[in-house]
Formats: sequence, structure tokens, C-alpha cells
Amino acid sequence: MATAHRLRCLPVWRGREAVDPSSVSEALQEAVLQLAFFCDEELNATLDQLLAAVHALVETLRQIHSDTRPGFGGRIDEHVRDDDESGRRQLDRAITAFVDAARADLRIEGSWVPLRFADAG
Repeated sequence: MATAHRLRCLPVWRGREAVDPSSVSEALQEAVLQLAFFCDEELNATLDQLLAAVHALVETLRQIHSDTRPGFGGRIDEHVRDDDESGRRQLDRAITAFVDAARADLRIEGSWVPLRFADAG
């Protein structure tokens, strides 16, 4: 799930340049393929949700790159900010759904609170 977290935190812009999400997305897809081998049907369903969220966020980022320019300090144009935030929330929910299902499958008790690191963007 570290790669999913990296994608969630990936900046849209670094200075005036677009940040390509392809390598992080591809690494995440490879990890999901490996995980799916060890998962039952319920866990695989959460992995499907995770992949859908990844594809949606990557598409949103590419659309932002093609339709807008970076604002001051690499900020996202306010007209597409909601799309970016929505895609990241969707990915967050998919990560949480997988982790919750995996912890239940492993009989790990207690609540899980995702760590939030400062964005390195």
C-alpha cells in the first residue's frame, strides 16, 4: 500500500512541469497483481476498487495536465481542484477498504489509522 500512498501524495505539478503518474501507477498495478494471487474473492474485490481509483486519478491528473497550467508555486487551477481532490479521496477510500478487509482476514484487531506524512511535492 506504500505505492498507493505515493500516488495519493504525488503532486500534479513540480514547479512549471507536469508530474507524470505513470511509473507510480505501473508499480502499483504490478503490486496488485502479485497481491491478488494471495487474496480471496472479497479481498480481490477491494483490489479491483483500488485499481479503479488508481485509473480514475491518473486520468484526472492527465486531464489537468492537458487542460490547465500550473499556478503560482505549482498550485492546481481552482477550476479543476475539486476533481483532483475527489480523485485522491476516492483512492484514499479504496486504500482503506483494502486495508480494513486485509486486517479482518488476518484477524488483526483494533482500528487502523492511516499515517499522513507531509507532502514532499
